[in-house]
Amino acid sequence: MLPILFELPFLKIKSLTVLAFLALFFSAFIFWRKGREEHYDVFQIFDAFLLSGIVGFIVGRLFFVAFHYAAFSQNIFSIFNIFEKSGNEPLVALGVAVWFIYYRAVKNKWDAFEILDFYVTAISLGMVFVYAGFFLDGSYGGTFTNLPWGVITVGTFEKTHPAQLYLLFYYLFSYVYLSNMEYVYRTLEWYRSGKKTAQSGFLFSTFLIFTAIFHLLTQPVRLPGMFWNGIVIDYFVYLLILFFGLILLYKRSGRSFSFGKKS
Repeated sequence: MLPILFELPFLKIKSLTVLAFLALFFSAFIFWRKGREEHYDVFQIFDAFLLSGIVGFIVGRLFFVAFHYAAFSQNIFSIFNIFEKSGNEPLVALGVAVWFIYYRAVKNKWDAFEILDFYVTAISLGMVFVYAGFFLDGSYGGTFTNLPWGVITVGTFEKTHPAQLYLLFYYLFSYVYLSNMEYVYRTLEWYRSGKKTAQSGFLFSTFLIFTAIFHLLTQPVRLPGMFWNGIVIDYFVYLLILFFGLILLYKRSGRSFSFGKKS
């Protein structure tokens, strides 16, 4: 673990801070480049991306504080001290950021689902850097394990699952998959549902589905992150995301639900 890259009497540089900056830079670049390729206003696109990140971060921070209020109850002002008392709820932050970018796309009369396709591709690359930062920082770790690849993180004395690396490799796979499928999915006959052209939204839908499945499968080796009245709600949230992604994929393929015909 390497939570501090280097430290001077007047300056302390955290690895998580550096990698978070790289995440923002590379994901913003990917989003901007895809927007430019499709002839969107690059300034509006970039502004929407930055604002979505800010709003997502703030709401994710507030949810983290709510889920771990005991750690902040002694000093309420520590909620705002993100450097000394870091912490966020990545899934909540991502969900709110996605909602915000969708809202801005509709408001600007863009193809909202095409924008979301760009967004999840860009964010997937960014999350690679974020979880690399979490790994070096020792945060968002896993459960105890005796497996050979277990690691000893900051604040523990026994091996734990490197859950951050599991997620890092997942998001790397996600970025490669989404980048390649961007040029393929419109040719998929089952997705076009017999139509000449396919609707956007395929990348966003599959991102939701794969992300939910991955989190559900790896939840036993990751520490719970979301609580409600003392009950872990992670599984429930991931199941909702999975069902929403499946329904959205079905709808964006041009199909509709039919529950019987009227006589």
